Amino acid sequence: MMIELQNLYKKYGSKVVINGITEKIETGEFFVILGPSGAGKTTLLRILAGIEKLDNGKIIVDGKDVTNLPPEKRNVAMVFQNYALYPNMTVYDNIAFPLKMRHMKKDEIEKRIDRIATLLKIKDILHSPVTKISGGQQQRVAIARAIVRDPSFYLLDEPLSNLDARVRFTARGELKRIQKELNGTFIYVTHDQKEAMSLADRIAVLHEGIFEQVGKPEELYEYPKTKWIGEFIGDFPMNFLPGSIINEDGIEIGFRPEWTLLGGEFKGIVESIESVGENIYLFCKVKDSSVVIFSKQRYDVGDEVSFSITKYRKFKDGILIKDDKK
Repeated sequence: MMIELQNLYKKYGSKVVINGITEKIETGEFFVILGPSGAGKTTLLRILAGIEKLDNGKIIVDGKDVTNLPPEKRNVAMVFQNYALYPNMTVYDNIAFPLKMRHMKKDEIEKRIDRIATLLKIKDILHSPVTKISGGQQQRVAIARAIVRDPSFYLLDEPLSNLDARVRFTARGELKRIQKELNGTFIYVTHDQKEAMSLADRIAVLHEGIFEQVGKPEELYEYPKTKWIGEFIGDFPMNFLPGSIINEDGIEIGFRPEWTLLGGEFKGIVESIESVGENIYLFCKVKDSSVVIFSKQRYDVGDEVSFSITKYRKFKDGILIKDDKK
Protein backbone atom coordinates (compact mmCIF):
# COMPACT_ATOMS: atom_id res chain seq x y z
CA MET A 1 0.00 0.00 0.00
CA MET A 2 1.30 3.44 -0.93
CA ILE A 3 0.90 5.97 1.86
CA GLU A 4 0.91 9.70 1.24
CA LEU A 5 1.45 12.15 4.07
CA GLN A 6 0.19 15.58 3.04
CA ASN A 7 1.22 18.57 5.16
CA LEU A 8 0.67 16.85 8.51
CA TYR A 9 0.43 19.25 11.43
CA LYS A 10 -0.07 18.49 15.13
CA LYS A 11 0.38 20.53 18.28
CA TYR A 12 -0.27 20.14 21.99
CA GLY A 13 -1.20 23.47 23.45
CA SER A 14 1.37 25.91 22.10
CA LYS A 15 3.95 23.21 21.33
CA VAL A 16 4.11 22.18 17.67
CA VAL A 17 5.11 18.52 17.45
CA ILE A 18 4.57 17.79 13.75
CA ASN A 19 5.08 20.80 11.52
CA GLY A 20 4.00 20.22 7.92
CA ILE A 21 5.34 16.75 7.06
CA THR A 22 4.81 15.70 3.44
CA GLU A 23 6.16 12.41 2.12
CA LYS A 24 5.25 9.35 0.01
CA ILE A 25 5.92 5.87 1.38
CA GLU A 26 6.02 3.27 -1.38
CA THR A 27 4.27 -0.10 -1.42
CA GLY A 28 6.51 -2.76 0.10
CA GLU A 29 8.93 -0.22 1.57
CA PHE A 30 10.63 -0.58 4.94
CA PHE A 31 10.42 3.07 5.97
CA VAL A 32 12.16 4.03 9.22
CA ILE A 33 11.41 7.22 11.13
CA LEU A 34 14.56 8.06 13.09
CA GLY A 35 15.00 10.77 15.66
CA PRO A 36 16.05 11.51 19.23
CA SER A 37 13.76 11.03 22.22
CA GLY A 38 11.01 13.63 22.27
CA ALA A 39 11.16 14.33 18.54
CA GLY A 40 7.53 13.30 17.99
CA LYS A 41 8.12 9.87 16.42
CA THR A 42 5.48 8.04 18.46
CA THR A 43 3.00 10.88 17.98
CA LEU A 44 3.41 10.56 14.22
CA LEU A 45 2.90 6.80 14.39
CA ARG A 46 -0.23 7.24 16.50
CA ILE A 47 -1.53 9.72 13.92
CA LEU A 48 -1.02 7.13 11.18
CA ALA A 49 -2.82 4.54 13.31
CA GLY A 50 -5.79 6.87 13.88
CA ILE A 51 -5.23 7.03 17.64
CA GLU A 52 -4.23 10.71 17.51
CA LYS A 53 -6.17 13.29 15.49
CA LEU A 54 -4.44 15.69 13.13
CA ASP A 55 -4.83 19.44 13.46
CA ASN A 56 -4.24 19.77 9.74
CA GLY A 57 -3.22 17.65 6.75
CA LYS A 58 -4.27 14.41 5.09
CA ILE A 59 -3.27 10.73 5.09
CA ILE A 60 -3.93 8.96 1.80
CA VAL A 61 -3.63 5.16 1.55
CA ASP A 62 -3.73 3.80 -2.02
CA GLY A 63 -5.67 6.84 -3.14
CA LYS A 64 -8.19 6.71 -0.28
CA ASP A 65 -8.37 9.49 2.29
CA VAL A 66 -8.21 7.78 5.70
CA THR A 67 -7.50 10.94 7.72
CA ASN A 68 -10.72 10.76 9.73
CA LEU A 69 -11.15 6.98 9.86
CA PRO A 70 -10.93 5.33 13.30
CA PRO A 71 -8.17 2.74 13.91
CA GLU A 72 -10.43 -0.29 13.39
CA LYS A 73 -11.30 0.87 9.87
CA ARG A 74 -7.73 1.47 8.73
CA ASN A 75 -6.70 -2.21 8.64
CA VAL A 76 -3.40 -1.38 10.30
CA ALA A 77 -1.20 -3.77 12.30
CA MET A 78 0.35 -2.00 15.28
CA VAL A 79 3.20 -2.93 17.60
CA PHE A 80 3.80 -0.35 20.30
CA GLN A 81 6.17 -0.32 23.25
CA ASN A 82 3.49 -1.30 25.76
CA TYR A 83 2.80 -4.55 23.83
CA ALA A 84 -1.04 -4.35 24.36
CA LEU A 85 -1.34 -8.12 24.84
CA TYR A 86 -4.38 -9.82 26.36
CA PRO A 87 -3.22 -10.88 29.85
CA ASN A 88 -5.85 -13.59 30.28
CA MET A 89 -4.72 -15.43 27.14
CA THR A 90 -1.83 -17.68 26.21
CA VAL A 91 0.81 -16.67 23.71
CA TYR A 92 -0.88 -18.81 21.06
CA ASP A 93 -4.29 -17.27 21.64
CA ASN A 94 -2.87 -13.74 21.55
CA ILE A 95 -1.33 -14.37 18.15
CA ALA A 96 -4.39 -16.22 16.88
CA PHE A 97 -6.90 -13.61 18.07
CA PRO A 98 -6.92 -11.35 14.96
CA LEU A 99 -7.17 -14.43 12.71
CA LYS A 100 -10.08 -15.86 14.67
CA MET A 101 -11.83 -12.50 14.42
CA ARG A 102 -11.59 -12.88 10.66
CA HIS A 103 -13.05 -16.42 10.90
CA MET A 104 -9.97 -18.03 9.39
CA LYS A 105 -9.90 -21.82 9.31
CA LYS A 106 -8.16 -23.56 12.21
CA ASP A 107 -5.56 -25.35 10.08
CA GLU A 108 -4.57 -22.09 8.36
CA ILE A 109 -4.29 -20.35 11.74
CA GLU A 110 -2.03 -23.12 13.02
CA LYS A 111 0.12 -23.00 9.88
CA ARG A 112 0.62 -19.24 10.12
CA ILE A 113 1.36 -19.29 13.83
CA ASP A 114 3.87 -22.13 13.46
CA ARG A 115 5.80 -20.21 10.79
CA ILE A 116 5.80 -16.93 12.71
CA ALA A 117 6.64 -18.59 16.04
CA THR A 118 9.59 -20.39 14.44
CA LEU A 119 10.93 -17.17 12.93
CA LEU A 120 10.61 -15.27 16.21
CA LYS A 121 11.85 -18.18 18.36
CA ILE A 122 8.76 -18.41 20.55
CA LYS A 123 7.50 -21.93 19.73
CA ASP A 124 8.47 -23.17 23.17
CA ILE A 125 6.24 -20.61 24.92
CA LEU A 126 3.16 -20.78 22.69
CA HIS A 127 1.03 -22.33 25.41
CA SER A 128 2.35 -20.14 28.24
CA PRO A 129 0.24 -17.33 29.72
CA VAL A 130 1.64 -14.00 28.53
CA THR A 131 1.85 -12.88 32.16
CA LYS A 132 4.43 -15.61 32.82
CA ILE A 133 6.92 -14.72 30.10
CA SER A 134 9.65 -12.07 30.02
CA GLY A 135 9.29 -8.56 28.66
CA GLY A 136 11.45 -9.41 25.66
CA GLN A 137 9.29 -12.45 24.93
CA GLN A 138 6.14 -10.34 25.25
CA GLN A 139 7.56 -7.97 22.68
CA ARG A 140 8.15 -10.81 20.24
CA VAL A 141 4.59 -12.01 20.79
CA ALA A 142 3.32 -8.53 19.97
CA ILE A 143 5.36 -8.54 16.76
CA ALA A 144 4.06 -12.00 15.88
CA ARG A 145 0.45 -10.93 16.41
CA ALA A 146 0.94 -7.96 14.07
CA ILE A 147 2.63 -9.78 11.21
CA VAL A 148 0.46 -12.91 11.32
CA ARG A 149 -2.42 -11.07 9.62
CA ASP A 150 -2.53 -9.30 6.28
CA PRO A 151 -2.98 -5.60 7.07
CA SER A 152 -2.73 -2.67 4.69
CA PHE A 153 0.46 -1.55 6.42
CA TYR A 154 2.44 -2.13 9.60
CA LEU A 155 3.34 0.38 12.30
CA LEU A 156 6.14 -0.54 14.71
CA ASP A 157 7.23 1.68 17.58
CA GLU A 158 10.69 0.55 18.78
CA PRO A 159 9.51 -3.09 18.98
CA LEU A 160 12.97 -4.52 19.67
CA SER A 161 13.97 -2.17 22.48
CA ASN A 162 13.49 -4.72 25.29
CA LEU A 163 15.54 -7.46 23.66
CA ASP A 164 19.15 -8.10 24.55
CA ALA A 165 21.81 -7.25 21.98
CA ARG A 166 22.22 -10.72 20.47
CA VAL A 167 18.49 -11.42 20.17
CA ARG A 168 17.90 -7.92 18.82
CA PHE A 169 20.49 -8.50 16.08
CA THR A 170 18.77 -11.75 15.05
CA ALA A 171 15.30 -10.22 15.28
CA ARG A 172 16.30 -7.37 12.96
CA GLY A 173 17.23 -9.88 10.29
CA GLU A 174 14.00 -11.79 10.82
CA LEU A 175 11.91 -8.63 10.60
CA LYS A 176 13.57 -7.58 7.37
CA ARG A 177 13.16 -11.01 5.82
CA ILE A 178 9.51 -11.26 6.87
CA GLN A 179 8.81 -7.80 5.50
CA LYS A 180 10.26 -8.77 2.13
CA GLU A 181 8.34 -12.07 2.10
CA LEU A 182 5.09 -10.24 2.81
CA ASN A 183 5.94 -7.32 0.52
CA GLY A 184 4.46 -5.35 3.39
CA THR A 185 4.72 -1.60 3.89
CA PHE A 186 6.48 -1.22 7.25
CA ILE A 187 6.73 2.11 9.06
CA TYR A 188 9.18 1.65 11.90
CA VAL A 189 10.07 4.16 14.60
CA THR A 190 13.39 4.14 16.46
CA HIS A 191 15.93 6.42 18.11
CA ASP A 192 18.68 3.85 17.37
CA GLN A 193 20.51 4.90 14.22
CA LYS A 194 22.25 1.50 13.92
CA GLU A 195 18.85 -0.18 13.88
CA ALA A 196 17.61 2.32 11.30
CA MET A 197 20.64 1.86 9.05
CA SER A 198 20.37 -1.94 9.11
CA LEU A 199 16.61 -2.17 8.50
CA ALA A 200 15.56 0.72 6.30
CA ASP A 201 15.02 0.99 2.59
CA ARG A 202 14.74 4.69 3.38
CA ILE A 203 15.15 6.69 6.56
CA ALA A 204 13.29 9.87 7.48
CA VAL A 205 15.13 11.86 10.13
CA LEU A 206 12.56 13.62 12.32
CA HIS A 207 13.92 16.77 13.92
CA GLU A 208 12.03 19.79 15.25
CA GLY A 209 8.73 18.64 13.74
CA ILE A 210 9.90 18.03 10.18
CA PHE A 211 11.62 15.35 8.14
CA GLU A 212 15.00 17.08 7.98
CA GLN A 213 16.25 14.52 5.47
CA VAL A 214 14.75 11.47 3.78
CA GLY A 215 16.91 9.01 1.87
CA LYS A 216 18.62 5.67 1.69
CA PRO A 217 20.84 4.84 4.68
CA GLU A 218 24.05 5.21 2.69
CA GLU A 219 22.90 8.58 1.35
CA LEU A 220 22.31 9.97 4.84
CA TYR A 221 25.67 8.65 5.96
CA GLU A 222 27.64 9.91 2.97
CA TYR A 223 25.77 13.15 2.31
CA PRO A 224 24.03 14.42 5.47
CA LYS A 225 21.88 17.39 4.54
CA THR A 226 22.79 19.28 7.70
CA LYS A 227 25.49 19.31 10.35
CA TRP A 228 22.91 18.06 12.83
CA ILE A 229 22.28 14.93 10.77
CA GLY A 230 26.01 14.42 10.26
CA GLU A 231 26.47 14.42 14.02
CA PHE A 232 23.39 12.27 14.68
CA ILE A 233 24.06 9.53 12.10
CA GLY A 234 27.03 7.22 12.57
CA ASP A 235 28.74 5.30 15.38
CA PHE A 236 30.67 8.49 16.02
CA PRO A 237 29.51 11.99 15.07
CA MET A 238 30.87 13.51 11.89
CA ASN A 239 33.92 15.68 12.57
CA PHE A 240 33.87 19.36 11.66
CA LEU A 241 36.82 21.68 11.09
CA PRO A 242 36.97 25.24 9.70
CA GLY A 243 37.30 25.44 5.93
CA SER A 244 40.43 27.54 6.30
CA ILE A 245 42.42 24.29 6.68
CA ILE A 246 41.74 23.65 2.97
CA ASN A 247 42.00 27.34 2.09
CA GLU A 248 38.24 27.88 1.84
CA ASP A 249 37.04 30.43 4.39
CA GLY A 250 33.38 30.79 5.29
CA ILE A 251 32.60 27.10 5.32
CA GLU A 252 33.19 24.06 7.49
CA ILE A 253 34.37 20.67 6.31
CA GLY A 254 32.79 17.52 7.69
CA PHE A 255 34.42 14.10 7.64
CA ARG A 256 33.87 10.69 9.19
CA PRO A 257 36.54 9.06 11.38
CA GLU A 258 37.01 6.35 8.72
CA TRP A 259 37.65 9.05 6.11
CA THR A 260 41.07 9.62 7.71
CA LEU A 261 44.45 7.95 7.39
CA LEU A 262 47.38 8.10 9.77
CA GLY A 263 50.17 10.29 8.51
CA GLY A 264 49.59 13.58 6.77
CA GLU A 265 49.41 17.32 7.09
CA PHE A 266 47.04 17.55 10.06
CA LYS A 267 48.23 17.15 13.63
CA GLY A 268 46.39 16.57 16.88
CA ILE A 269 46.93 15.53 20.48
CA VAL A 270 45.28 12.30 21.67
CA GLU A 271 42.85 13.08 24.52
CA SER A 272 41.16 9.68 24.83
CA ILE A 273 40.98 6.34 23.07
CA GLU A 274 38.18 3.88 22.29
CA SER A 275 38.84 0.38 20.96
CA VAL A 276 36.13 -1.45 19.01
CA GLY A 277 37.50 -4.89 18.23
CA GLU A 278 40.57 -4.43 16.04
CA ASN A 279 39.64 -0.85 15.27
CA ILE A 280 40.92 2.03 17.37
CA TYR A 281 39.34 5.49 17.50
CA LEU A 282 41.47 8.38 18.67
CA PHE A 283 39.74 11.40 20.18
CA CYS A 284 42.07 14.26 19.36
CA LYS A 285 42.37 17.98 19.86
CA VAL A 286 43.20 19.75 16.60
CA LYS A 287 43.83 23.40 17.42
CA ASP A 288 40.49 24.51 18.94
CA SER A 289 38.45 21.59 17.62
CA SER A 290 37.85 18.01 18.76
CA VAL A 291 37.88 15.23 16.16
CA VAL A 292 37.78 11.44 16.10
CA ILE A 293 40.12 9.63 13.73
CA PHE A 294 40.39 5.99 12.76
CA SER A 295 43.51 4.03 13.57
CA LYS A 296 44.90 0.51 13.41
CA GLN A 297 47.84 1.64 15.50
CA ARG A 298 47.84 2.08 19.27
CA TYR A 299 48.59 5.43 20.86
CA ASP A 300 48.65 6.75 24.39
CA VAL A 301 46.82 9.76 25.77
CA GLY A 302 49.00 12.82 25.22
CA ASP A 303 50.68 11.50 22.06
CA GLU A 304 50.84 13.66 18.98
CA VAL A 305 49.27 12.08 15.92
CA SER A 306 49.36 13.21 12.31
CA PHE A 307 46.64 12.30 9.85
CA SER A 308 45.20 13.07 6.43
CA ILE A 309 41.58 13.45 5.35
CA THR A 310 40.72 11.21 2.39
CA LYS A 311 37.33 12.80 1.65
CA TYR A 312 35.09 15.42 3.16
CA ARG A 313 31.84 17.33 2.72
CA LYS A 314 31.44 21.11 2.74
CA PHE A 315 28.88 22.89 4.90
CA LYS A 316 27.86 26.54 4.97
CA ASP A 317 25.72 27.81 7.85
CA GLY A 318 25.17 24.20 8.89
CA ILE A 319 23.80 23.12 5.47
CA LEU A 320 25.50 20.76 3.02
CA ILE A 321 26.85 22.47 -0.09
CA LYS A 322 25.32 20.25 -2.75
CA ASP A 323 27.86 20.85 -5.49
CA ASP A 324 30.57 19.30 -3.32
CA LYS A 325 32.69 17.02 -5.53
CA LYS A 326 35.33 15.94 -3.03
